[in-house]
Amino acid sequence: MSPLDPLDDESPARSNRTRFLVLSAVIVLALGYMIYAAFPGNALYFLTVSEFNSNSEVQDGRLLRVSGKLVAGTFGREDNSIDSRFQITDSEETPTGETLQASYTGVLPDLFFNPYSEIILEGSFGGDQVFQVDNILVKCPSKYQDIEEVVPSASG
Repeated sequence: MSPLDPLDDESPARSNRTRFLVLSAVIVLALGYMIYAAFPGNALYFLTVSEFNSNSEVQDGRLLRVSGKLVAGTFGREDNSIDSRFQITDSEETPTGETLQASYTGVLPDLFFNPYSEIILEGSFGGDQVFQVDNILVKCPSKYQDIEEVVPSASG
């Protein structure tokens, strides 16, 4: 029997420690990348319609969010398709008369037509002067009203 080499006894422990460090580094880097990749989309701030219309720098096709309320009577669909066109404006508290023409293809959220809901459009401004919407977010109204206050009764 030959005597044991002291380097051979320590090499499995050193090898396991190295594997552990490499694996830990890979996991930390992967988690860091996932966190980094998740935040840019959520860090998009939204502009009001008047801010968007007055700032030509943001009308260059970049992805952004615009907030407003649906202008009554402007919603339309082409035949029975899911392509829709509508206009939004600033809230009733600060009426500026400025509107933004928007186009969206897809199913609309449930509260889209609620007159008290704030609509946030996510997309880009096209060369045809229409905001091409990729995603619609609807903020629930901060003030709920009874349906009888909103819609006059037909029985009276």
